[in-house]
This record gives sequence, C-alpha cells and structure tokens, in this order.
Amino acid sequence: MYIMAETRVGIGVNSEAQAADEFRGLWVVRTSMQSKESVEQVIGRACEGKFNALLVQVNGRGEAYYESRIIPRMPDVQGGFDPLAFCIEEAHAVGIEVHAWINAFTVGEIGRRKYQENHVLTQHPEWALVDHGQVSTFDYSPGMGRDELVSVMLDPAIEGVKEYVREVFMEVVTDYDVDGVHFDYIRYPGRKYGYGEEARDEFRKLTGYDPLDLVKKPETLRGKITDGKDLFEDLSDKWDEFRREQVTEVVRRVYQDVKRTKPDVAVSCAVFPDLDESYNERLQDWLSWIQEGIVDFIVPMAYTPNTRKFTSHIKKAVETSPDGRALAGVGVYLMLDNPSDCIEKIEAARELGTPGVVLFSYDSIKERTDYWEALASGPFKSPATAPKMTRRASSPISSVKDREND
Repeated sequence: MYIMAETRVGIGVNSEAQAADEFRGLWVVRTSMQSKESVEQVIGRACEGKFNALLVQVNGRGEAYYESRIIPRMPDVQGGFDPLAFCIEEAHAVGIEVHAWINAFTVGEIGRRKYQENHVLTQHPEWALVDHGQVSTFDYSPGMGRDELVSVMLDPAIEGVKEYVREVFMEVVTDYDVDGVHFDYIRYPGRKYGYGEEARDEFRKLTGYDPLDLVKKPETLRGKITDGKDLFEDLSDKWDEFRREQVTEVVRRVYQDVKRTKPDVAVSCAVFPDLDESYNERLQDWLSWIQEGIVDFIVPMAYTPNTRKFTSHIKKAVETSPDGRALAGVGVYLMLDNPSDCIEKIEAARELGTPGVVLFSYDSIKERTDYWEALASGPFKSPATAPKMTRRASSPISSVKDREND
C-alpha cells in the first residue's frame, strides 16, 4: 500500500545524506485522523517524504480519536473506526513511529457551554482556569482572552485535574502500542490565569497571603521588607513558582507512571522556544524537566520564517539540553511559498546538532506534492531511522547550565 523510497540504511552525518539516526517527525492535526482514508493519506505522505515519526493529535479538546473509557469520542470520527489503532498498525508496518499527541489542559471552545455527557467540562466546569478578575475561562464569551487563549483550559493546581490528565495519558499508554506520548499546552496561557479557589487556598497555606492581593491590593505589600526582600516582589516570585510547580507535577506524574508501565515509551513535550518567555510568561519550566529527568525530549516550537531567529531559539535549547534532548520544531505553515525556506531550517537544525526535526504541520502541506518531493530529494534524500529518544539513564541530568548563565 505504501512505498518507501529506499530501504532504511546507515549513512554518514550532515550534508544531504544525513545520519542513520535522525528523528524526522510530522505533527498531524486531529482533523486528519477522522477516517481510514485520511490516515492512509498521512502514512503515504510520510513515506513519500521519508519521515520516520508521526505525532498524531488524538485529544485536542477533551475528545478522543481512540477508544476511551475516560473521555468522549470525537463525533466526527467514522463509526466503528479507531483512528489511533489503525494509524499505529499502518505506520509500524512501514517502520514509522507513532507518538500520541495529547493537549494536556485545553479542553473546550471559548463560549461553548454544552458538551457530551462524559466530557470533563460537563462533569467538572469548576476545573476551568480562573483569571485574576475571578472570571472562569468556562464563562468567557467568544473573543475573550484571544491574545493568549485558544481554548477553555483546566487549572493544573487542582488535584482532580492532575489526576485526570495522568489518567488520560496512561489509558493511551496502557491500551495502545504507541512509541511515545507527547504533551502539548502543558502550561498556563499567561500570568493572569490560575486564580481559582483551590490554588489560592493552597498558596495561603504556604505563605499566609492570598495571591489576589498581588492584583487587588498591591499597595498593602509594596515597600514592606521581609527577610531583606520587598514583600510584593517576594510573593510575586513565590506565586509564579507555585504555578510552575503545578505544571511540573503533572509532567512528573505522567512520566513516572509511563516508565513504571512501559519504560520504552518516550515522553516528550512541545514547548515555547524562548526560555525566558516560557519560564516567566507561560510558567512552563521545561529546563527543570530536563534537569530532573522527567521528559525524554522536548520540541521547541521555533515557528518563524526567519532562519536567524529560528537558529537562535534552537541553539539556546540545544545548549541547555544536554544529551540530545532538544529537537527542532519547524513551523512549515509559515513557509508555504517555497519549500527551500523549510529546508533551510532543517539544515540549520542539523548544524546545531539536534537529533532531528518535527514539522508543524502535515495538514498545511498535505496537498503540496512539491513539498514532499523537495524534502525527499533534498535533506531527506537518504532514509534514516528514528533514534531511541527514551533516556539512556534513569537518573536526572546534573550537567546543565544554570538559567542565569544562559
């Protein structure tokens, strides 16, 4: 059914004939997982372009593109069809890995109020993130928060949310022969979110202060010195760190459970490429995940047509992620005019020593025969096998630069 252009064999490093071990991934959006025909097209195009890994979105808004006992089935999937199972069977038959791409906290459309009976927002609307004005994202109207929000998001500070996300990931790992699970939207949308009751109560227990005071009563905190620090600045830092730890704990639980269940299944995360923005604005501390050893690899989403900016983002990620833990996320959807722009990014990533690339997304180029031909005759001319991305040691990495020195 599918034709691989060449047999997978080992070859040299760099140039158009890249190493035998190179991760060549495609992010596949869930709309391409609705039918056998659409999945077959994905596999066919991956073979045509000599890709060896698919990151297929099987949970985008709290609805499943697989058989789930936890979350509802996506209504637009063909009846009796299991997209993930079929994709795994077809991809593995031609030597392509399948990583289940799961949106961790995005679970609903802004402004939508009704969901299927067993949807998380039907059962627990109180789990939605709350902003610093005490408005739940579940109650947002269309257009609200659009600069930061693409969806109603769950609050990771809520214990029930942590367990829900863990269970969603573990169901996929337990029931399917996936090569990996891939976190997306494993972060806060911005610093003004996370002010729900459970988070505020927990922070009060830790510090004696309500984080809402940082927004509503800053004058009562500024200028007060505690242990040599301005109280407002000290509490602001602690509040940010508290929320970062909520996200980190979700990653930690999933990683530990995956490794106890199927140690060879890789756990990866799509992350903001700019370390400062990720850490300070999105409260996503991916550097600490690498240091602690609770992810197998990260994919910085360096989505830009500008090669210099792309190189800067990936270079920093590579330098702060020892042992080949940073792939390069290429925003091909921004480079539709000419495949050479995408190829330039792939070559730049190779020069930086990344173990591979992931293109976002398959869906933006699926009908572009010129793109697949350009990749197969250019940077992917010689086939490559996906390297083993699970950690070679279970202990945390210790030789990572301090954030202040980056």
